[in-house]
Amino acid sequence: MPVTIELAVAKTHKFGTRESGDTVELVERPGGGFSAVLVDGQGSGAGAKRLSLLVAGAAVRLLNEGVRDGAAARAAHDFLYAMRDGKVSAALDILSVDLASRSVLVTRNSEVPMLLGRNGEFEQISESGGRIGIYRHTRPRVLEFPAEPGLTVILVSDGIIGAGGRRGQPLEFLATGGRVAGPETPAQAIADELLEAALVADDGRAGDDMTVVVLRLRNVEEFEPIRRMALTVPLG
Repeated sequence: MPVTIELAVAKTHKFGTRESGDTVELVERPGGGFSAVLVDGQGSGAGAKRLSLLVAGAAVRLLNEGVRDGAAARAAHDFLYAMRDGKVSAALDILSVDLASRSVLVTRNSEVPMLLGRNGEFEQISESGGRIGIYRHTRPRVLEFPAEPGLTVILVSDGIIGAGGRRGQPLEFLATGGRVAGPETPAQAIADELLEAALVADDGRAGDDMTVVVLRLRNVEEFEPIRRMALTVPLG
């Protein structure tokens, strides 16, 4: 049975700011497949946005040239460390479907957990190399999984994990992710519902930039050689 790759993003900025310090970039891999680069720049607002754009751009350029994910993450760290003298940090996640190896790669330099779903069961994974930009020899943690139907990966920025904390009712990340990610739920619906749950936990006023990236591999009835991408951005 044919398999389809669904990659979805939902994000919003911290309440009271005009733009998000989180950046997500999507890139096609030279050997086949796709990568999503998620960067959470230190702080919020315009300064964090410029930082996250620089780091994401450095990683995307290397991925476009066929550099492996782990090497691209290390180079992005070296770039940020040299540019800001070890005084500024960023979280970096690279989520890839590599058709050459038929695998899903998650390359992590973040302090927030991710969710991994297989056969309807979800687990929370905290393995990571830590944020980039501060320590000279920071390295990423690379996780690899077979690209099989039923696999779901959910990456988030720290605004999702911290949602509800100010009210003493923190978002239950694993339980909420497992609840919204039903077996037939499209990736975009999962991302939208998880973001909405985080906003509700923050009483409608996001305490930090919030981003959700969802990858889902699903069986489909018929092979359809059409690729689709959609983008919705409010102009305020």
